[in-house]
Amino acid sequence: MKPILSVALSMTFAAALAAQGVPNVSGKWAIQGGGRAGGRGAGPTLTLNQVGTEVTGELVGGGGGGSAAPINNEIYGGRFENGTLTFYVWRGTDKPYKTVYKGTLNAAGDEITFTVTGNPGRGGAPATPQTLTAKRAR
Repeated sequence: MKPILSVALSMTFAAALAAQGVPNVSGKWAIQGGGRAGGRGAGPTLTLNQVGTEVTGELVGGGGGGSAAPINNEIYGGRFENGTLTFYVWRGTDKPYKTVYKGTLNAAGDEITFTVTGNPGRGGAPATPQTLTAKRAR
């Protein structure tokens, strides 16, 4: 019974915020531009649940196997404040590393532009931050 009550309260809170014009990032997002060497193909799917400023969810797919695959799909430290969404995931299997996502929601509320950092480059050197776009799935 408690989980049902928790979900009901979360939905009520989210609806109240939406009525006040406060953006909410809850839902499914398709991340574009995440292929290797700029390749195309099915990118990751980001599923988010926002309650207040706290964001939980999962990032599924797009790792391409090997050491770039996520250890698990859960996002950690998710926050959405002042139009900016931040969270991190753990990637890799041999030597896990933290990948940080920091994104800005557009005015229409249907696109988030992320800067992704933490993915080690060749030889373990820090890689250049990557820019990705997530579009709200319909």
